[in-house]
Amino acid sequence: MKAEKAYIVSFGDSDKYSVPFDGSREEFEKSSEFKHIKDAVFDYVKSKFPEAKYKDVIAPKVEDITERDQVYPILNEDNLGKLKHDVARQVEVKMSDKELNSDAPYSNI
Repeated sequence: MKAEKAYIVSFGDSDKYSVPFDGSREEFEKSSEFKHIKDAVFDYVKSKFPEAKYKDVIAPKVEDITERDQVYPILNEDNLGKLKHDVARQVEVKMSDKELNSDAPYSNI
């Protein structure tokens, strides 16, 4: 039986998850499975922060998995929920930082 390949998926500075996929990295990046993951994350963030320009902050990243990388949890539905919350938190922090920095020139810091 042939071993199934896997790729590591993360968004911005999120935790990394492995996603089993038989095919090349290019095929995975164009797959409906990867599209589902991106849509789920982006839709969740958009529902929480509709005004945020979040796609630059949480750009998806796909990496090849190596033997030493096999410790990443598999991205199942439970972990997808964790990933969505993690990414939403990144956007919230980035928005807070931007708001704080916009006042910095006028503060007494």
